[in-house]
Amino acid sequence: MAHSYKPSSRTLRSPGLAHFVEHQFDCSDISSENEGDEDAPSAPELSTALLVALTCTIGGLQTVWLTIFSHGSSYLASLGISEVQISLIWTAAPVCGSIIHPVVGVVSDRSRISWGRRRPFILIGAIIIIIAITALAWIEPITLLLCSLHGKVSMAATVTLYWAVFWVIILNIGIQTLLSGSRSLIVDVCPSEQQSIASAWAARFTGLGNILGYLIGSVPLPFLASNHEAWRFRCMALFAATVLTITAVVTGYFIREENPQHLPYDEAEGSVFARTFRGVYQGLVAMPPKARSVCRVQFFTAMAWFGFLFYSTSYVSGLYLDESCKHGMVFSSALKDRGIRLGTTSSLLFAVAALWTNVLLPHIRCSPETQLLLEKGYAVTRFNRLRQTHILWTAGLILYVLFTLSTFFISSSMGGVVAVALVGLSWGITQWAPFALIGEEIAASHDEGASLSEMGGKTWATNQNGAMMGVHNAAVSVPQIMAAMASSFIFWLTGRFGVHDAVGWVLRFSGIAGAVAAWFAWQL
Repeated sequence: MAHSYKPSSRTLRSPGLAHFVEHQFDCSDISSENEGDEDAPSAPELSTALLVALTCTIGGLQTVWLTIFSHGSSYLASLGISEVQISLIWTAAPVCGSIIHPVVGVVSDRSRISWGRRRPFILIGAIIIIIAITALAWIEPITLLLCSLHGKVSMAATVTLYWAVFWVIILNIGIQTLLSGSRSLIVDVCPSEQQSIASAWAARFTGLGNILGYLIGSVPLPFLASNHEAWRFRCMALFAATVLTITAVVTGYFIREENPQHLPYDEAEGSVFARTFRGVYQGLVAMPPKARSVCRVQFFTAMAWFGFLFYSTSYVSGLYLDESCKHGMVFSSALKDRGIRLGTTSSLLFAVAALWTNVLLPHIRCSPETQLLLEKGYAVTRFNRLRQTHILWTAGLILYVLFTLSTFFISSSMGGVVAVALVGLSWGITQWAPFALIGEEIAASHDEGASLSEMGGKTWATNQNGAMMGVHNAAVSVPQIMAAMASSFIFWLTGRFGVHDAVGWVLRFSGIAGAVAAWFAWQL
């Protein structure tokens, strides 16, 4: 179980703090709070190697997300699916995030499988993802074959649409199952003082997965004469499945959990359905107040980022095509492929910027000792106040809002590439800050009381990390449903009135949610 980090008076009086403390103070009140903790069990800190093994699955999962984000829309369009239908299909992701993630979190909290609460769900999720993304990548030839065998070739387009919806739903069920297990495992295994660095490692693997994926996605495919996008998606799907398999095996093999069969267990009454949703409610109630505030920020943050993550590649590609046509070039599939590769290159630069941000953030952020002084009301310099996690998060959100406003003025493809790359700084902070804040709060909250509580005469395990992380994921997923519906409406509206820059308007409207998120982040 994770335990919070409480510096001793010796730590607080170290010379390294003298440069930012503006006046002398007595640390006896802080040290006295820790006197009763000396005999408390303390989870050992994880080595760097174990942190890598713990978080690498997040990187494997990101290669799957990248395949969907960067090439999913173009791939579905190559199957003859309309822009509005594609936008509606993507609502499966937030719907599954709102339902599947909290449910899996509660089920894993109550799991009695001998080799752990979380790792079985990581394995199950990985298997589902590999099957689903492979089936989705080859859906067109499989559908044509089946329709030909039944003499219904004319129905192939309709059947392809239905199968695409089915496999996207299955894919997202697998993603949320694995994500729930991975995020809950990080909170379970890491002590509270390592939650920030664990979140940074998870974000670094996310960035690394993005970079590798974008490199694969930007490679030209000269050996393929037609349907470049379908084959590009298939190559990406194979790459994602391979990376996910390796990372899931590494996490499952090297990370050890407590055997839940050795822990006290609450034999709750009622149906499985009732117990599950009661567990989600208990997870919401058990969340520390600051963690709930983080969920509020995440609600608007997710709404803001949805359009960018799905359409940034299309945005740059569209700028390139417009620019090329203005210079007299004839539209062709080869020209479109070059536009997509330029969009992928911009996303690669975006991922590089995000990765470097994740590498630097733990060093930029104020130390745990400084944070403790701020929470206790001691005066510190303005520079150290600005290095707080929520302030850095606010700055990142403001940068994103400025990008959405810049789309009014950007008309060249190179301008779009530069703008998308710079937004990587904001995305790097967004990947790290909320999980660092919520992980620290949840892990530290377990240390404030005994690890087991008495409720109604029954002893039950208070580890509800899965349920609480599920609530957090629901706060991220529900606004994505709203954003997906809003994007569909914007696409319909721009098409109705003949407005050409539909993707640009999706990005501009997302800036409104980004501004609201920045305000709430500042209030944390």
